[in-house]
Amino acid sequence: MRRRTLLLSGIASLAAGGAGAQMAATPPYYLGYNPANPQAPGLGDKIGPGFSRLVIARWGDLLQPDAPPFTPDALSLAQADNQFPYDAVIAALIAPPPAQDNIPRLVLVTANPTAPANMLFPGGMDHPAIAGREQGVTVVNLQYQAGRWVTVVGGYQTRRLSDGTLCQLSGPAAAQVGSTVQGVLAVQAGSATPWGNVLLAEGDAGPWLNRLSGLGFGYGDPGQGARYGWVVELDALNPLYIPVKRTAIGRIARAGLLATQSKDGRPVLFFTQDAQAGMLFRFVAATNAQDGTALDSGTLSVAVLGGDGIDWVALPNDVPTLAGLANAGATAGGETFDAPAGLALSQDGGALYMACAGNAQRSVADSLNPGGGEGHILRFTLPGGDATARHFPATLALVAGNPALREGTQYGPGSQAWLRKPRTLAVDPAGNLWIGTDQKGDTEQSADGLFIMQTSGPATGALAYAYLAPVGAAAGGVAFDANSKTAFGAVRHPGATPGASFDHPETRWPTLRPNMPPQTTIIGLVTQ
Repeated sequence: MRRRTLLLSGIASLAAGGAGAQMAATPPYYLGYNPANPQAPGLGDKIGPGFSRLVIARWGDLLQPDAPPFTPDALSLAQADNQFPYDAVIAALIAPPPAQDNIPRLVLVTANPTAPANMLFPGGMDHPAIAGREQGVTVVNLQYQAGRWVTVVGGYQTRRLSDGTLCQLSGPAAAQVGSTVQGVLAVQAGSATPWGNVLLAEGDAGPWLNRLSGLGFGYGDPGQGARYGWVVELDALNPLYIPVKRTAIGRIARAGLLATQSKDGRPVLFFTQDAQAGMLFRFVAATNAQDGTALDSGTLSVAVLGGDGIDWVALPNDVPTLAGLANAGATAGGETFDAPAGLALSQDGGALYMACAGNAQRSVADSLNPGGGEGHILRFTLPGGDATARHFPATLALVAGNPALREGTQYGPGSQAWLRKPRTLAVDPAGNLWIGTDQKGDTEQSADGLFIMQTSGPATGALAYAYLAPVGAAAGGVAFDANSKTAFGAVRHPGATPGASFDHPETRWPTLRPNMPPQTTIIGLVTQ
């Protein structure tokens, strides 16, 4: 309890930092970051006040004891299958049942969305078979030793899911699509569930199917695409569990996913469409979460602009709707948001936050989309904490951008930071909102990183930074362990600026060694 209290007070004090101060035109968190240009990101990372940083896992680290050594200039299938992959986004952090030895343990699940040839292979020469294994999902065992979290090589739950993984399909569309499929492709995000499993959101599998089409296994079949783009359910604690693609939740390229439940115990899912003008959807299961088939039937709805927020409009319950969810949502008048992505629920279940990365092509702003390419964050109120309510009032919680350059930015009083392109969201044990940004490697204006926004009290909306990533890197989400005062984050594709390559990355962080490429890294930010 004392550790938890320290974590909560530490994070709260960071979020509230300088509550009476005015935001500086030149953000203080860049000072000293690159003395020649205080607003430009540097080759290394920067840790926020009050935190220390630990490296937990990097691209190429062994997952299994018989894995070959990491030879980045000559990757092999064996390396891709048995080493931590090139890219990572935090999907879930699960605490398994306590063991008799009383050693604290966690299971970390990451989505691995990308494996770009120009950053993986010398000369940019693609090797699709290896790339297909680098993408997917990674499950890693962690245990607490000597005051820090470490990976367990060969851990009981440790495994990779990739283009070679056998999956089941269930629900209304399975009879037409098929009952089995090889591979999970383009997984963008994930969510732990109240019933103990993990849900993983496949994105647009089209580019991957084209890339893998010469490998066989049916990837070149024009009808194969119907077997991807679903929500995949995984029991991360059971290494023998066969992943299940739940067709009742619809087929669409997703950017964000959040699982919760109704007051009577039914699963409720919120998810965003991965598009510059994307929609927000909800799935409410028909039966209780303890029913193993609860995700195989329910009601899909799309968010429509209404009154002071959004109304949920139910969609037809038929296979054409499930298979073509984007068209069904548009036909129902679904509101299009500016690149909607990550989702997070407040601790009390009364507010749903949604990150929008921005859409510079929007011509007409509305109450939920202020326009511009910098992005914003929306706060939806769940009346009475009811995730199934028909109407959600909405407000703008943050409008991103450099306040010295863009009019209309919105940050709370006392903010000590500003940001661009919010992508991932998570709520910490103290109730503060953590925001991960992703400028797609174009980090000349500002560094991507993890930012903390206070969500209550006199400094509501105040923004501070917890971590700034190296040049070219994005923040791939965050998850929390209150007992160890640790926030787990993913530093994605450092050095991958526009025009960078395996041979000529912008930085070689974290090793900074000339014979090592930059490495996606799972870090732990420990409250001091």
